[in-house]
Amino acid sequence: MTESATRTLDRLRRDLQEYARLAEARYDPAIVDPVLDTLADLWTNSVVGVRTTTHPVPEREINARVMHPGAPTDLIERLCDAGLLTYTGHPMEQLLAEISAAVPVRSGVDLALAGGVQKIWLVFPELLEVERILGFSGIPDSARASAEHLTRYGGQIGILAVDFDARTMNLYSNVFAPGTLAPADIAGILAELDFVPADDAELALLGRTFNLYRTFSWTSPRMQRICFPVRCEPSSFPTHLDPVLNRFVDGAPFADPDTRGFVFYAAYGPDTRYYKIQAEYAAARQATFPGGTAPSRT
Repeated sequence: MTESATRTLDRLRRDLQEYARLAEARYDPAIVDPVLDTLADLWTNSVVGVRTTTHPVPEREINARVMHPGAPTDLIERLCDAGLLTYTGHPMEQLLAEISAAVPVRSGVDLALAGGVQKIWLVFPELLEVERILGFSGIPDSARASAEHLTRYGGQIGILAVDFDARTMNLYSNVFAPGTLAPADIAGILAELDFVPADDAELALLGRTFNLYRTFSWTSPRMQRICFPVRCEPSSFPTHLDPVLNRFVDGAPFADPDTRGFVFYAAYGPDTRYYKIQAEYAAARQATFPGGTAPSRT
């Protein structure tokens, strides 16, 4: 039986509940079901990833991302019409509209299993220069203040995401080969930003990072967070760093068990450091990566 033939909303519900159990995170059917039903065609046919963090259990959540093959206009309209996303006049709404009208873009949505629609994603098949991204009027001033950093590390933007809950924006660099940023480079970046430093074990892992992303707010003058991802096979995932990472790698359900894969993230800010794990739940082979370059697994 093919992957597409086995993917149903009922199966996805069961699997998301299992992810929540593994992460010791909340799962609220009253929140999850309307989003699954509204975007049923995507959840059963498109790329899906499931993520959690090493935050303390009361703060830990599961979110599931599903990708849409087109621009976000239709996706946002469906969510708003169903009462699952509300526009309030925030600059992020203007930003989504501006970019969608100006450049080729594909999109996605994050569903927090206890909170509802969380993020809207814009994926750029053709990479955008930092200068062009920063020229859109809805961009936070804190991102413009980081123009030199964004240009020096990565130089092009492959993904932009807006978080409707946190009122923040993420900018993801282009995909590059693992080893492009050496451990010394990453240590230097964190020092320049005056963020929590990485220890030697983290730096050894992060030498395999394939891009980096930064988080900005419309209400803060400085970058809030930087994150370094590493795409891993189950056998190479650093499960020793936290029990939740180990449980995810050991027990995560997949739509196609033959393509089990994970992404490890280390995130740093002025006062905190934590890890994230993403399970590539479904159809990762069909994913559209920024600039057409897929990150390597290690």
